Amino acid sequence: MGIARIAVIGAAALAATAAALTGAQAAGADTFSVTANGVANRGSLADLAPSSQVTMAVSNLPANVGLYAFHCLVPPPGASPVPTRCDAGTGTLMYIVAATAPQTTTRPLTVNAEFEGKNPNPQTGDTGTTAVNCRVDACAIYTLGAGRDSVNPAYVTTFRTQFAEVGPRAKDWATATIRGQVIKGAWQPRVSRAKASPFVVTMRSGLTATLASDACQVSQAGVIRALKSSGTCTVTITSPGTDEWAPFEREISFRLTK
Repeated sequence: MGIARIAVIGAAALAATAAALTGAQAAGADTFSVTANGVANRGSLADLAPSSQVTMAVSNLPANVGLYAFHCLVPPPGASPVPTRCDAGTGTLMYIVAATAPQTTTRPLTVNAEFEGKNPNPQTGDTGTTAVNCRVDACAIYTLGAGRDSVNPAYVTTFRTQFAEVGPRAKDWATATIRGQVIKGAWQPRVSRAKASPFVVTMRSGLTATLASDACQVSQAGVIRALKSSGTCTVTITSPGTDEWAPFEREISFRLTK
């Protein structure tokens, strides 16, 4: 499930007090809880690599309750506590589907020091983006219940993320080819709905780029196909970077045909 499908986030959930959560946790050994890399709720994860995989351990998630986790820019003091700029990259959303019995499970969650922050609840009409640098900005992993439980403070947990400092990094670049031709400048190649085309992206760094699109189907296997017969689609190419290479993002537009 993509981050754009997250159920409406209740402001009351993210504004829950520590006292309410502490009281719920005192109920007994079978009470719901979450840790991130073994760190308890409201703790901090320090000295993280530019792109890190965090182990989210969920205990006693009640029956018929789903749970989300995502990495976001922390809203500034005095603003709404609802995060509106979260990472939408590959592996950056955890979703546990509600089940008919309580669940105890561990799931991976990718957290990046730098990302293009997007609204996890686009139904509000906010479709803007913000470049987030968690070495400068305050960032955190948030969890909350799905659906009607999004306003239940019992399922809200937060974990501050702190990333190791890095020195100057080389600029990365993505070379994209379609049907063997390099895509340059303002050229908008045609993409057919009826037939997939070879589409290959290689990074100067050798890293594997993440590909996402609004109206085209793209795959790491190297193909692209239009999802409609007219208009345009945008493919977004991103890389979180490493200690040696800076994060990268590039958008390419395509014309759609039958």
